[in-house]
Amino acid sequence: MSTAALNSLTRNALTQLVDQEERRTGSRMLAYSNIARAIGSSSSWVRKFIANSQEVKEPRITLFHNIRASYLNLCSRVEEENRADECRLRLIQGELDAVTEGFGPQVVDQDQTGVGEG
Repeated sequence: MSTAALNSLTRNALTQLVDQEERRTGSRMLAYSNIARAIGSSSSWVRKFIANSQEVKEPRITLFHNIRASYLNLCSRVEEENRADECRLRLIQGELDAVTEGFGPQVVDQDQTGVGEG
């Protein structure tokens, strides 16, 4: 893989990490700082690397591995959150279905079409 392709992939992963951290903290600058600390870099380097600044050095292999590990960790957390959300949704759906379980099909059909709302 070429250096340019590797840098592009690394930049994409780092951007996703910063974006996710910004959503979590509500601050872009705090996100840069937190991600920099997690990968063993400076927030200035993170900002410049994401911006594709010519003055920033390419990440050394240890920094690349730290970015990769952080990105994989993020992916695992997102997948776990999605599984938990899916379980909660199924639980709520089951509870809602239990409410209408004793009703006849006419009542359920009216409820689904919005008849009788008010």
